[in-house]
Amino acid sequence: MSQQLNIGSNNETSSYVLASTVIKAFQVLEFIAAHQPVQPAAVSKGLNLTRANVHRLLATLISIGYVEKMRSGYGLTFKLFQLGSTVPLNKSLRDVAKLVMNDLEQIAHENIYLNVLSEDVVIAIDEVKSPHHVILNPDVTYTYPVNSCASGKLLVGSMTDEQLDAYLASIDMKKRTERSITDRATFREEVQAARIKGYSTEILEFSPDLNSVAAPIHDQAGRVIATISISGPSMRLTESRIMDLVEDLMQAAEEITAKVAEHARLSYV
Repeated sequence: MSQQLNIGSNNETSSYVLASTVIKAFQVLEFIAAHQPVQPAAVSKGLNLTRANVHRLLATLISIGYVEKMRSGYGLTFKLFQLGSTVPLNKSLRDVAKLVMNDLEQIAHENIYLNVLSEDVVIAIDEVKSPHHVILNPDVTYTYPVNSCASGKLLVGSMTDEQLDAYLASIDMKKRTERSITDRATFREEVQAARIKGYSTEILEFSPDLNSVAAPIHDQAGRVIATISISGPSMRLTESRIMDLVEDLMQAAEEITAKVAEHARLSYV
């Protein structure tokens, strides 16, 4: 039986013939999201589509960057997270954070990121680039395994010890470099240390030539909803330089937290 696509009631459909290929493409995306990684045969059976149709749809979705083929089957790419970052909550967060991020870049002269957690991945939903000729990135949305970045240690910090243990047991502790933390007990200690310090660092854990430092952004209930981070080449953003920037970074995080609270208050007025 084919999967029903959730079509919003606020869409005007009475005057048009719906594009069946578009509907099928989104059915495939939703099926992959629920079952990934998947094989074409499973998609065909689950959605009651011909194999030729499924392969054509998959090829199209791969060509535009929303699906990727892996050894174990087909899965979604993080291009969908780029679309997701435009939803009102994240847009509001970016809007209130942008000026603070710009100010922090003027102090740090390194890339500044605004980060959120999605399952076992940290996503940078906004950035302010360093003016240096040697920088880290092209224009993409960045994603990081939660165990290999400074922000990951903070974004799970609002979990109870029981929730954190269950969460860590459910994720793959990816090894990006020799310094990546793949031991769950060690990562738990890093999370606890970050709770106490109010910031966290990442020294060559995601990349052999990258260092970062992050501070938490809280909602009105005190939960960590995002982080602001400074990242740069390790030859320039040294551990000593990171410590020089910690106070400014934490102040920036506090300013964004205050702006988030004010935005929430005004939204309910």
